[in-house]
Amino acid sequence: MFRLSGLVLLAICALHLHPASAQNSSGLTGTSSASPAAVVAATDACLQLQDSLGSLVVQNITTGPQYSTAANAAWNAFNHEVNFQPTCIVFVNSTEDVQTTMKAIYNTNANYAVQSGGHTAMMGWNTIQDGVMISFANMNATSYDPETDTISMQPGVSWGNASTIVEPFGVAPAGGRISNVGTGLLLGGGLSYLSPSEGYAADNYYSLDVVLMNGTLVTATASNQYADLFKALKGGGNRFGIVTKYVVKAVHVGREEDKIYWGGIFVYPNSSSEALLPAIAHFAHDTNDTNAVLATDFIASWGSGGVEPTIQLEMFYNGTAAAFNESFAEFLAIPYTSATVGPLSYLDLVNEVNFPYGEGNVFAGSVLGGVPSNSNETSIASADDYIETYRLFNNFSTTYADSTEISSTLLSLTPVLQSQIRISYEKGGNAISPPTDQGGFNEVLFAVTYSQGVNQPPDSVEQGRQFWIQNTPRTAGLPLFVNEADASQQVLASYGGYDFLKQVYAKYDPSGFNIQHTPGPLGL
Repeated sequence: MFRLSGLVLLAICALHLHPASAQNSSGLTGTSSASPAAVVAATDACLQLQDSLGSLVVQNITTGPQYSTAANAAWNAFNHEVNFQPTCIVFVNSTEDVQTTMKAIYNTNANYAVQSGGHTAMMGWNTIQDGVMISFANMNATSYDPETDTISMQPGVSWGNASTIVEPFGVAPAGGRISNVGTGLLLGGGLSYLSPSEGYAADNYYSLDVVLMNGTLVTATASNQYADLFKALKGGGNRFGIVTKYVVKAVHVGREEDKIYWGGIFVYPNSSSEALLPAIAHFAHDTNDTNAVLATDFIASWGSGGVEPTIQLEMFYNGTAAAFNESFAEFLAIPYTSATVGPLSYLDLVNEVNFPYGEGNVFAGSVLGGVPSNSNETSIASADDYIETYRLFNNFSTTYADSTEISSTLLSLTPVLQSQIRISYEKGGNAISPPTDQGGFNEVLFAVTYSQGVNQPPDSVEQGRQFWIQNTPRTAGLPLFVNEADASQQVLASYGGYDFLKQVYAKYDPSGFNIQHTPGPLGL
């Protein structure tokens, strides 16, 4: 199994922390304490919760045996205890516990954060200073119901574990491409290896149990009175409540031994970059094959010998080797240095890449329209945007080549094919609502991973990262991906469903409690 050490591909979401916390120009939160009123509110909430739920469920830094483990459980080291010490951590065991917790938070006006899978690149997103942290570490069950052909998942499960649990039934959820990413991916819409044939991951919701800001529990479906909430939670992030159970439509992908996919990981030399970038643009625009899956990674790794570039493509096809060769012909014609190719199961795909814990990470995003392979002047100009995006990525790596704090950088392009867009609307649509008349496109992730022991992104490096955000090309009219964006980016405003989201948020949180008291996407 391949392990991509020290690099980042996905996250949950762009955010902004509660107003009491310090922020620098990038929107990353500092570790300053909250206001005295917020400290008092969090303390009151924690005392109430200890009385109602008990000291084993509600733990603080001095008395809780599991407190430190949970405070350091986040994938992103910048969200560990060295920067954030929640007033208490609530280890919820049931939806009822979540209701009780949110009622206390709401009634005391306390700040809070929710940690499910714990995989985000945003500081302060899944932890909190001087507030209540809700941990789903104890709620990680997954089950398959053959009568409804659905999969039920609690928020604390990872995609690798969820897929493994239901594998004996020959099914899988449309979920994350990285095994240790959690269910929070769904709230950002979610890009999956199954997306070309199943739409965004969240398009496969069947029902959602949601605890609203005041502790009320509702079950939302596509056809009941909470249908607007159901749709808003397909890409709207955490602004609309806490999902305590996801029921999703099962995708029939076969057992592990069935090996219905063909493909693998291809490594290219840096000299192939100028040919690969147009090929990636062509794939996003021209491919309508629901069986073809592509992920692309341009990597720069810091080492004793300087910065080493690597280009890695994950190419998979639900079908034969011959069909794989035809679908990815443009990429296979470009010189590559090595390839690990063969028959694969869907579970193999999910477990192909994993992330180590213990390093600090920050994300930023852009989006580029696909380019037809029969290029005209307009499409050639669009292809140049890919070259410029890559040039700015290389410029960052060159500028900070002598840094002792950076471990690696990553430029990842993920195609959103026309088939994904079409299927998404056929399944009822989502909050992202990409345009149907611009063809497929590529979501762009720029990630910086810091070395172990670095607890805060240096301001000098942040300036360079912000330069990339402000200057990298972005195709107008296309949505950013909230799971792969910076805190300062107005992701929700890039959605076709932005006005819809604002209306739904005003309906379910009229006082704006969520925006005032927990991190989440900007713009509501």
